[in-house]
Amino acid sequence: MDKIQAQKKENPEADVTELEAEIDQLVYKLYDLTAEDVGIIEGRS
Repeated sequence: MDKIQAQKKENPEADVTELEAEIDQLVYKLYDLTAEDVGIIEGRS
């Protein structure tokens, strides 16, 4: 999260998609979500 904030502070238009995806993956692992759960969250059926 600090990296995202630092990049956005430096450049408000910075693409932080990759960092956000890393955070998503960590949260999915933290909550032990299945591939099906992740698909629902990400809007895939």
